[in-house]
Amino acid sequence: MKVVAIGDEYFAEGFSLAGVNESYVHEDKHETIKHLKEFVNSGDVAVVLLSEKVAEEVREELNQMMNNKDVYPVIVELPGKEGAMKDKKDPLEDKIRRAVGIDISLKEDS
Repeated sequence: MKVVAIGDEYFAEGFSLAGVNESYVHEDKHETIKHLKEFVNSGDVAVVLLSEKVAEEVREELNQMMNNKDVYPVIVELPGKEGAMKDKKDPLEDKIRRAVGIDISLKEDS
């Protein structure tokens, strides 16, 4: 099973150096969607690392793919070089909520 990354040039190159099997630089929305569909349908990709910025750009198509697929690949959205996006709901939290059936939240100590 492969791990692939899609993001800006720094994101893709960084994960390539870290040892992911394949990395792609996001330049065009349609090309990125094509890659995502290939990964979802390939059967040999286990994890797709996607920068938050790219994920927001392809959100509608990404949600459709996520709702119509099995367990693999797991699509994980990660911050790019700009840092985490402000006021962004964590999609991983929604996946956990669906899998476990309850809302899990961490409380900060005051």
